[in-house]
Amino acid sequence: MLIRWANENDLPAWYALATDMSQVFQHHADMGADLEFISYARSKVSEYEALTAVDYMSGTNIGFIGFSRINNRISWFAVLDKYRGKGAGDRLLKTALRQLDTTKDITVITFPDNYLQGMAARALYRKHGFCEDRPVTYDGLPRCEMKRPASTDKRGGSFHYHYPEFIKAAQKEGCPACNNEPMPDGQIDIISTEKICVGGEYPGQGRLFGKLYVMPVDHYFHFEDMPETDAAFFLNEVQRVGRALRKVTGAVKINYEMHANSGAHLHIHLFPRYLDDDFPSAPIDYRVSEPAPYESYEEFLWFVKQMKKELSK
Repeated sequence: MLIRWANENDLPAWYALATDMSQVFQHHADMGADLEFISYARSKVSEYEALTAVDYMSGTNIGFIGFSRINNRISWFAVLDKYRGKGAGDRLLKTALRQLDTTKDITVITFPDNYLQGMAARALYRKHGFCEDRPVTYDGLPRCEMKRPASTDKRGGSFHYHYPEFIKAAQKEGCPACNNEPMPDGQIDIISTEKICVGGEYPGQGRLFGKLYVMPVDHYFHFEDMPETDAAFFLNEVQRVGRALRKVTGAVKINYEMHANSGAHLHIHLFPRYLDDDFPSAPIDYRVSEPAPYESYEEFLWFVKQMKKELSK
């Protein structure tokens, strides 16, 4: 099963599901043919506010969920009858909630607790933290508003949480690196050429002395889109930086990780691994950065100076 953004090609399947759900939703007519609903679905698709679950082998659209970032709420949600209870609804709701602001209350208008056909939906909302019930009238029908209270969960800049902003930055015109926007706090250039940039950071992801990244100057989002000659040159440069990094730091091993799910300009992270690092037999948790692995900021600058010296050879 694939959870992805709904697009215009999915609209007929969404309308068909809405038609099937008309009776359950107690809609006065065919919801899938309702001009207001058709307008709603089109707007959600265009704004990256609609997700669909798709069966890999058959290509069937199993379910849809619509939400509103402005209103911080779930606004439409249904799964095909024969696929209910198989995890599609759970994954759709979990993914939609990632795109909403969890530092504020998230709401949904759903069925009252005495409506048999709405029990599964209510149970799923409760599983994902919705609790308070407030009776309301919606489209002339008795409904209730459930609320997911605000939390203090910390989130990064990944596409999992901020997709519209992320996908904008994935284009050269909106890329911070390509438009010479200030570097994030704590980052510093080690070398910058016509082809690559090597950056260090303080205090350092994973609390690893010498953690840095290598980035091509030309803008690429997907590594597989980089021409072979450029990819070969880039990887040769990464290898050269890794060799210098291991010499300067005394690391046992260098981990090379290409993510770009936060910074949309392709880059490779180099994580030096040590006998005493915090992640034995485990991958690096980049979110851990304090206390700094350097004795002082002066030691960090010493590391930068040594890397510049090695890379200039």
